Order: sequence, then C-alpha cells, then structure tokens
Amino acid sequence: MSIEKKINVMLIVGGDSTERDVSLDSCKSIYQAIRDLGHQVVVADPLHPEVRPTEDPAAFFNDARINSEPPELGPERYIARKNFMTILNEFEILGCDIVFNGLHGGAGEDGTFQAVLDYLGIPYTGSGASASMLAMNKQLSKRIVSHNNVPVAKQLFVEPPGHNNIPDIENRVMKTPSLPAVVKPNQEGSSVGVTIVHTKEQLAKAIEEASRFGGPYLIEEFIDGLEVTAARLDGVELPLLEIRPKDGFYDYRNKYTSGACDYIVPAPFDEKVTDAILRSAGAAYKALGCKGYARVDFRLTPEGDHYFLEVNTLPGMTSNSLVPKAAKAVGIEFPELIDRILHLSLPNQRL
Repeated sequence: MSIEKKINVMLIVGGDSTERDVSLDSCKSIYQAIRDLGHQVVVADPLHPEVRPTEDPAAFFNDARINSEPPELGPERYIARKNFMTILNEFEILGCDIVFNGLHGGAGEDGTFQAVLDYLGIPYTGSGASASMLAMNKQLSKRIVSHNNVPVAKQLFVEPPGHNNIPDIENRVMKTPSLPAVVKPNQEGSSVGVTIVHTKEQLAKAIEEASRFGGPYLIEEFIDGLEVTAARLDGVELPLLEIRPKDGFYDYRNKYTSGACDYIVPAPFDEKVTDAILRSAGAAYKALGCKGYARVDFRLTPEGDHYFLEVNTLPGMTSNSLVPKAAKAVGIEFPELIDRILHLSLPNQRL
C-alpha cells in the first residue's frame, strides 16, 4: 500500500492488567511495523510514567515475553491508571496525530482509557468507550447479542451477595447450566482464570480461581466442539479461523506457546455453517457498536450449531495471534494491517 502522509503515533503498551505480557509482546511487533511503514512512533507504558514517551523503547521491550502463566500484579495494577494523564499530557507536546492503543484487558480495554481519550479529544485505534465496556463485560455482551439473534450458551451470572455461597451455587449449577460447565471471570481476557468443570467436586476450586480476579464471574454450559474466530477489519469480514489445541483447551498457555495449536484459515466448514457464523459475527459487532477492528469468538458443535463466546475489541497482535493470521490469508501482511488500523482511526479517514 502506498501511503503519502506520514503519521506521528503514540503507542501505549503494557498497562495494568493480567494481559500486560500479551500487550508488550504484541506491541513489539506493532512498533516495528509502524517504523517499517515510515511513520513516527513514540512508546509509553502507564506502569512506568517515569519513562517519558520515547522513540527508543528498549526499556519496555528488551525483557518482554509471555510466560506460561499471566503476571501477578499487586497495588501497581491500580496505580497505573493514575498515570494515563501523565502520559497523555505529552501527546500534543510531541505533535502526535493518534494513539495506537496496544493495551489488553483492564482499564485499557474496558472503556476506561477510551473514555479519557474521548474527553481529551485524542483520536485512537479500536472501538469507542461504550463498545469497549460492553464487549469486556461477558454477561452483558451475551445478553445484548442474544437479543440480536446470536446464539449463546446457558449461563449463570454470580455476583455479591452470595458470591462464594458454594452450596447454593452448586445447587443452581446442577439445574442451569448443568455440568460440564465453564467457570470464568466476567471481565478478564486471554482465558485468564478459566476452568472447565466436569464434576460437582471440581466446582469450588474453579470458583476460587475465577474469584481471584475480583468482581463477578460466569458459569456457562460447556459447548463441546471446535474453537472458531471471525475477525473484522472496518466491519469487513476476514476468513473464519479454526483453532486446534494439541492438548487441553485454548487456555492462556496454549494461546501463547508457539506450536501448541494448529490454526486453519480459512476454516474448513461448509458454506452454510460459514455463512451462519459470519452473520452472527457481524450482528454481534454491530450490536455492541464496535469499530475499526475486532475479533468475535465462537464454539461450534459437531452438529454445526455455533455459540457466541465474546468480542475482543483489542485482539492480540503477537506472532501467535489470530487477526494477523486471518488477514494474511487474504493477502494483508502485518505492516499493512497495522497501517489500515491507523488510517481507519484517524479523523475523517476511511480506506
């Protein structure tokens, strides 16, 4: 793609969530792509406001790696949120045109950061505050998409009071959604805190794991079948992608361990199944008000029925990530993907 105007980008990396490592790994690739495109880029991390936005982000990226488990964050998880304004004060001083939001999870993806950017009038990549908040809230997003004829699994939403009343929850689970079931935090990504429960005896431990991250959690009917994702770029469909973990399910370890999964794109489904999933992906994207780019995840049964899992408004951009794989399948290499995302997000511009 031939681009005449060079863009001055502020890339926000790392942040305060359990997906911090994913963000840093993604942003290494995003940073290099922006540089290769000839655009200017400075990098900033809300967790390290002592480092001014810099063109030489070695301090952030040199030791960045995704480990087999998500990082454990203490009080700094919330301290980082106070630093957004410190970083954004530099936006105009440095003559930046746009924020590339490379954060994942937490305040970077749940609408908090987006609302701050909207208030300051700063253009940024990805969906707006409302769509980000709705998509990050699994229970709320499922309720909305189900009203738009997108199939969802049976679920039990648990919040205080009674958050850890295990006997009561066990009784409710045995009725709806029944076992096996999936227990997950309501507002975490990358399968953090997710457990598949096959017996009543496993439920308490799974609830304890989901509760570690604070806030409500979901207990959903387990849909036995395939993991499928539908990426969209400015609302345009990219090919369906099927994920085949070589062991277990598509958890945090399998997501970010090279060689742990096979990825098939385009997914080898018949036309009827493919069209049905793509229609549901489009309906979910539209119902939540997403824009720019996003990824919509589903489970597909052996009978060909699909069920909505979630929308990722800031999908990963690591070497194992799904949106770059889907884009490459239609000839969009990674630098072009990043360039499209930037131009889609600039004021008054659409490709």
